[in-house]
Amino acid sequence: MNGRTQFKEPIACTEEERREFARLVRQGFAGSDEGLDDRIRDAKCLTFHYPAGDTLGAIAALKAPTDQYRDDVFTKAGAPVSPADYKLELGWVFVVPEQRGHRIAKNLCQLLLARVHTSSVFATTRPDNTPMIRILLALGFARTGTSFQHQRRDEELVMFTALHKAIR
Repeated sequence: MNGRTQFKEPIACTEEERREFARLVRQGFAGSDEGLDDRIRDAKCLTFHYPAGDTLGAIAALKAPTDQYRDDVFTKAGAPVSPADYKLELGWVFVVPEQRGHRIAKNLCQLLLARVHTSSVFATTRPDNTPMIRILLALGFARTGTSFQHQRRDEELVMFTALHKAIR
């Protein structure tokens, strides 16, 4: 993966870094505005990938969802596992279109998951997002439950879970 990748706790980010991160979240995930700045500040780790210079080309995060959001996702998906076992969510994985096809998303996800020491992780994606589904499966995630409607955005999602020991 060419370029420069940075991992930061949100509190260590500059206001400009958080603004740029939010810009790419909005670009990749329409309808994510409600409470986005707070959710970014509450994340465990943000990842910034700069393919060349200071232009942000990709992001990913380990999010720390609220118990209510996490429980709602697991309930809507009909997940046969306890949401309490999944404290982190892999999300906001987005690569700008001109940087796609270079395995940046998979590499960012692998690097983020290598930072997980004590928790199992879940992720959601659209059922037609074949590249993200391939990444999740390659990293040891398994589809869990059934598809459901996202509570903030009007779109269908599927959930994947991985026990920490299964993450590669």
